Amino acid sequence: MIRFAALACLFLTACQTTTDPADGGFFAGVSGITTGAYDDRITAAEGDVATAQARNDALAAQIRSSESELAKLKLKILQQRDATSGGDAATAARIDRILNDTPGGATPEARLTALQKSISDARALSADLAKLSG
Repeated sequence: MIRFAALACLFLTACQTTTDPADGGFFAGVSGITTGAYDDRITAAEGDVATAQARNDALAAQIRSSESELAKLKLKILQQRDATSGGDAATAARIDRILNDTPGGATPEARLTALQKSISDARALSADLAKLSG
């Protein structure tokens, strides 16, 4: 009798086509365990997590680097502003806008994009201020 039950289970698991544990069911579970499909899915998911973590770490490093670069550019702009006495009203307003800009973003990608735009704007302003002082 036990032999018959074991053979029946093996037969039914061999006929089982799903390896998705979300599909549930006893036979799906037995099939997933015996074929190694669960282990394969776990390994794949762990790989996806590691890839996402590496991507997040790289984004965080880029954000820190961009924040540092922007802070240096703002300091340079302050020094240039002091050297040129602020320039005309339009230039002074542009300086204030750049210095008071706080780039944000709902996601790390959006934050990095906003930082890169602020850096680009600050570089352009710095170049214009260098022309005024030179």
